[in-house]
Amino acid sequence: MKYLLTKVSGVVFGLTMLLSTSVMAQAPAAAATQSPQVIVESVAQKLFDLVKVKNAEKTADDAYYAQVEGALNDVVNFPFIAASVMGKAYKKASPAQRQEFQKVFKDGMVKSLAKGVLGYADSKVTIAGVTQVNPTRHIVKQEVAIEGATHKLDYTMRKEKIGDWKLINVVLNGVNLGQSFSGQFKASMKKHNNNIDKVIADWLADA
Repeated sequence: MKYLLTKVSGVVFGLTMLLSTSVMAQAPAAAATQSPQVIVESVAQKLFDLVKVKNAEKTADDAYYAQVEGALNDVVNFPFIAASVMGKAYKKASPAQRQEFQKVFKDGMVKSLAKGVLGYADSKVTIAGVTQVNPTRHIVKQEVAIEGATHKLDYTMRKEKIGDWKLINVVLNGVNLGQSFSGQFKASMKKHNNNIDKVIADWLADA
């Protein structure tokens, strides 16, 4: 878990899981009327604004994490992502276990993104195109220029039943983060002899 979170943090998941993510200045209710591209375009700027405020005002880490979480809540479908990461174990898990895993997964994802974006407030972010997989699933392609290097991100956005768009996955420089987290979960299940409670308890142990 530690390696994966470090890798995600270090390479601008600060784009967002990002992250990440209707971290818009507008009211959350407005998100339903925004296109996937507009949502993604809004993400980086909002996160970078939070970073600038933190750097200028020395915002405490806990308060900063809470701000990032509040921003991500409007657009990231955390329950969907957590269920996908659990895979077959999701059906075997109790409602309480599903809820607890969602919580620890979300905490790790939020903190990873919040830490990862800290050094990239002045990055150049551009939209490289949008692919419509089907009417309810679009992939927004983004490029983030950092210190002479360009990182490519594909955000998978899914249209919910109520009409708003939610982020459900990110591919970063060819690395599918959803699949990476799923692999991490499977490895942890094997390590703990399929004991879901131990997997949940250990999820952030090395983060």
